[in-house]
Amino acid sequence: MRSSHLFTGCTISLLLALQSYEHAAAQTTSEAEQIQVKGQAFPGVATQQAPQAASLAETEPTSTVSGRFIAEQTPATSNYDDIIRLTPSAMDIDPNGPGLQQDFGQSIRGLQYTQFSVLFDGVQVPGSPGNLSPQPAAYFVAHDLGPITVNRGPGPASTIGSATFGGDVEIHSRDPSTTASINPYATFGSFGTKLYGIEVDTGTIGQQLGGALSGGRILLDIQRNESRGALSGTSDERRNLFAKYIQPIGDDTTLTAAVNLDNAITHTPYGTPLSLIDTYGRNFSLNDDPHSQAYGPYNRDAYTTDFEYLLIEHRFAHGLTVSDQPYTTAFYHRGLQTSDTSLSTPNLTTGPGKTYYLQGVPTKLNNDVPGASAQNDYRAWGNILRIAKDTPYGQARAGLWFESEDNTLYKTNIVLTRNQLPYTTSRTGSAYQYLYFDRLTTVQPYIEFAWHPLAQLTITSGVKYSSVTRSLHGPLVRTVKGPADDHATYNKALPSFDANYRVNSHLSVFAQAAKGFLTPPLNIFYAQIVNSVQPSTTNNYQIGTVYQRGWLSADVDLYDLQYQNYIASTVIGRNTLYTNQGNATFKGVEVEATVQLGQGLALYGNGSLNHANYHNGASIAQAPRRTAVAGVLFDRHSALLHDDRIDASLLIKDVGPQWGSDTGLVNKVPIKSYDTTDLAVHYLLPLQNARHLDLGVQVTNLFNNTSLIGYAGAAAGNGAPLYWVNPGRGIFFSVSSVL
Repeated sequence: MRSSHLFTGCTISLLLALQSYEHAAAQTTSEAEQIQVKGQAFPGVATQQAPQAASLAETEPTSTVSGRFIAEQTPATSNYDDIIRLTPSAMDIDPNGPGLQQDFGQSIRGLQYTQFSVLFDGVQVPGSPGNLSPQPAAYFVAHDLGPITVNRGPGPASTIGSATFGGDVEIHSRDPSTTASINPYATFGSFGTKLYGIEVDTGTIGQQLGGALSGGRILLDIQRNESRGALSGTSDERRNLFAKYIQPIGDDTTLTAAVNLDNAITHTPYGTPLSLIDTYGRNFSLNDDPHSQAYGPYNRDAYTTDFEYLLIEHRFAHGLTVSDQPYTTAFYHRGLQTSDTSLSTPNLTTGPGKTYYLQGVPTKLNNDVPGASAQNDYRAWGNILRIAKDTPYGQARAGLWFESEDNTLYKTNIVLTRNQLPYTTSRTGSAYQYLYFDRLTTVQPYIEFAWHPLAQLTITSGVKYSSVTRSLHGPLVRTVKGPADDHATYNKALPSFDANYRVNSHLSVFAQAAKGFLTPPLNIFYAQIVNSVQPSTTNNYQIGTVYQRGWLSADVDLYDLQYQNYIASTVIGRNTLYTNQGNATFKGVEVEATVQLGQGLALYGNGSLNHANYHNGASIAQAPRRTAVAGVLFDRHSALLHDDRIDASLLIKDVGPQWGSDTGLVNKVPIKSYDTTDLAVHYLLPLQNARHLDLGVQVTNLFNNTSLIGYAGAAAGNGAPLYWVNPGRGIFFSVSSVL
């Protein structure tokens, strides 16, 4: 009740403040318009220059990173997690350089990347079976991305996903161009990074050539990149193919088809203790000693993924629209890893009380390297149906999301220095650490209505019903369980309410209240108390405002999220299990603004104060108490030549202090605040017939700040904390031509 009174009071105060502000702003209208006209270097408004901006129509805190900013101001190797780290309240741990390894931690408002959904063209990106976390470097490349929208809220009932209460990241692919072109491109830079690719666009296919394809457009992009990474002993090699086809069928129907294929091979780091960092340097991770558990080739992962969908959209008469989107996604993983890259666990040596069996045969081992071989085969099939109908009072919407995921996993103990043969410590023991099959089925129907009681007011109310069934079968499941034949279904009705009021054409206010739901991760099945673990639920309250007027784009919001049944890890004996840890609270304030100064210059900044705590006062791990971004932007047409363009950015990201661990609701391993400064310059040189050449340079971590940025877990042997270090300065040169 107290939270609700606070929410209502803040809403009233905000509305009164905005009315006063708007009255004052109206007196400076003519001056602002003059600034906009005189700022010839800015072709539009501040929202076009901002790295990300909110929308006047939004009903929850939202930041959209433009496709142009992604293409021109970020390294071409970047994954979506690298890109959205500049948005308010966001943090990303990427110790090997931009996009040069899998993600090792990400949070928005302190909510981890297992607690918000990631969508690509409306389809949920597959996550790890254990905790629903996606693998950013296993799917899409930056060259194929359009805008990315970060919704810091559960959204309306029509928002689908496994963890929408923490918000969602909506990735949009680029559409095929209406003009035929060939686009070769390349990037070279630090850490031995090499990236090259070619994109082909058919343009709009004419009747004389296309026949049934008339009016359609096709994009095909093929890319390859490799890097040894910022950390020693690591590497990343990746191949990607993306294709998209848009075909109008008559005047009212559009068919879209897309496919993304990706293959990545990495030598993977697992964090480093301070003892090794102090001895070998800030970038130490793996080494080149084949008798060491930190040997790079012994820690290898191969990821193969595919992502395909069909989308058909039809506009019927009388304001009725229907879309249907069947899809399939897959994630195949093959991995090798040693037992302990921190070197706190000895190798295998036969001796008194230590006998080893390789494939059932007693074998004398002498300083041999222990490890494991893992396999994960995941495939999901799903469909998203959406129906919308315009009425005199607003728009009615209904839909249904269905998805079924099948996943087979196993992990085997092996001796890496003995041809990777399986080993046991007894003649009849099993070399498997685990072997099981998991199935997750999700059904989410929804209904909502966007009501317009006034021309400037939109009130959207709806309900989504989420039903999730998880089953696990296998002879050997991790930790204490042994054989398993488990089955659980979780059901929850999730109402939502939001409102957007357009005070005038420059100013809007919004409010949102919604319930959220998160299915318990697969990890909880490893315990003996499966049926006692309840899903996480949330009550979300948010208010905010957006102001846009030519030279200025600004927004501010307040949020309060009450989290019930927070699922966290707890240690029982030598086993780590996942159980409900009670309630938690997430609340804070976020601001964002871009101000145009004229002559091609603009100032950008965002900031957040974030509170994320358990009921006993302990902080949520990997939840910075604040974040901030500040910098200068430059964008000028016809700067050196007619129709050329120079744009640049200098942005500093500050991440506040946080705790690395919250096991047992006790904070350990403090991580101090740190900052990273990035510089980017892009030049577009016009060629004949609307063709152009693009040249760019991006400098990440300009001032070479190598602070500790995250906690990677505890060493297997002695429990020492393992850390991630901010990667050193990176310089990347890019060239691209549209022919």
